Amino acid sequence: MEQFWNFLDPPDQSLIYRRKEIGDMRFGETVETRREKFGEVFKAVLVGFPYDEGTTRNLGRAGSSAAPGEIRKAFYRLTPTKSAALPDAEFRIFDAGDIKKYLNLEDALTKLEGIVSLLFRYGYTPIVLGGSNDLSYADFHACDSARGRCGAINIDSHLDVRDYSHGINSGTPYRMLIDEKVLRGGDFVEYGIQEFANSREHLSFVRASGAQVYTLTQIRSQKNAETFMQAYRAATSEAGNTYVSFDIDSVRSSDAPGVSAPMPTGLTPEEILECAYLAGSEARTAMIDICEVNPQFDVDGHTSKLAAMIIANFLAGLSNRS
Repeated sequence: MEQFWNFLDPPDQSLIYRRKEIGDMRFGETVETRREKFGEVFKAVLVGFPYDEGTTRNLGRAGSSAAPGEIRKAFYRLTPTKSAALPDAEFRIFDAGDIKKYLNLEDALTKLEGIVSLLFRYGYTPIVLGGSNDLSYADFHACDSARGRCGAINIDSHLDVRDYSHGINSGTPYRMLIDEKVLRGGDFVEYGIQEFANSREHLSFVRASGAQVYTLTQIRSQKNAETFMQAYRAATSEAGNTYVSFDIDSVRSSDAPGVSAPMPTGLTPEEILECAYLAGSEARTAMIDICEVNPQFDVDGHTSKLAAMIIANFLAGLSNRS
């Protein structure tokens, strides 16, 4: 890890809440940030990707570069208790900080891929806090190279298979991965895709690749948990591991106003949190990331708090794996 510390800013300690009260533990009291402790036993490691250039290249709203800090601020205040029926998610986690902001986007993605790959070699479960959705390109590359053949579940309103002839942006990662034959279409699931948000050409490309698309309408016609597990089985039928990406614009804007591309319809907070817990509960989930939280347009931190609860639910699932 030593060669990567030069490209990481340590987490802002003022964001790590420690109540210091017996009987009221918070996630801020379960996290380690001292670099000399890296390499010890940690279940999960957080890394921030404070870049939104990919979103602006895709003509979206700037502002997601501030998300990692706001998500941390909300996350470290949460208790590790999901319910009285489940053990607490009290295992140790490590916060590696944020990739430095002076890099250009392509170099930042290369560094992210290297860091996530290293976390896998240490046996950790990476949790990447974005940032724009182009981070999925780096995260999946790292997952596939370190863990072998991986599936992918993109929880999103959008397919993210745009043309990339002018370079990577937040709408291109999965088309690039499929064209490079890094991601096999049969191992790929699009989940929560919305009507009137994607072109016919993009839908045709995804279906021609062999990927499965679960629209918001389909999810509404079934129970979310059943549909998500159906999607999970599709992504892992041939792959040994899977990567799950949570684009917060998959949630309706009344519940998640602080996103780069808001939609008035979408998943409910309860549905996306259920997906996070189920993903954590499954042993083949290698990592997750959270992208497109945009604090500049948030209301009372609602969207950052939802992202924090995605992390908490994923960790609860991780700690309660059978």
